[in-house]
Amino acid sequence: MANVEAHACNAGYNDYYGRCIEIVPPSKKLTTFLKDYGQQVNQAGEVSDLFAPNVLLFDKPELGRKIIHTWRRPNADIESEATIEDVLPDFYVVTVRVYEGPTSCGIEEFKQKGPKTTLRGYVPKTSPQGLPSLWKFKHMSGLC
Repeated sequence: MANVEAHACNAGYNDYYGRCIEIVPPSKKLTTFLKDYGQQVNQAGEVSDLFAPNVLLFDKPELGRKIIHTWRRPNADIESEATIEDVLPDFYVVTVRVYEGPTSCGIEEFKQKGPKTTLRGYVPKTSPQGLPSLWKFKHMSGLC
C-alpha cells in the first residue's frame, strides 16, 4: 500500500499541495490588475516577473515537499523573476533569481548587482485562488 500524506481541512479551506488554504475567490481588484497589466507565462524559456498571490516555490513536486520561497501578492516592485525551465503536468520547473530590492520602474542598481540568491524549484500551475501562477508585466504605465 502506498504511503499517502493526506489530511482533512476545516470547512472553508481546501488542500493546496499539503497545506490547508482558506477558500477565497480572487478579488475584483486583483483580477482587474492582472488583466490590465499582466500576461500569462506558461512555456519553457519564458520569464515571469509577476506572480499570483500566495504562490509557492517547492523543493520537489512529490509528497514531502518543502516551501523554499513564497510570493505574497503581485505588485510593481519587481524583486524576483522566474524562468520556466520545464513544464510538468501540475508544476513548472523554474529558476528564480531574487534581488536585494526592486528592479522595476527604472531602478537598475539591484539588477546590476545581480541576484542575492538563485533558487531552483517547482511552482504549481495555479494559485490557491485558481488563477494562473506565473505572469509577466505587459506594461507598467501608471504604476511607476
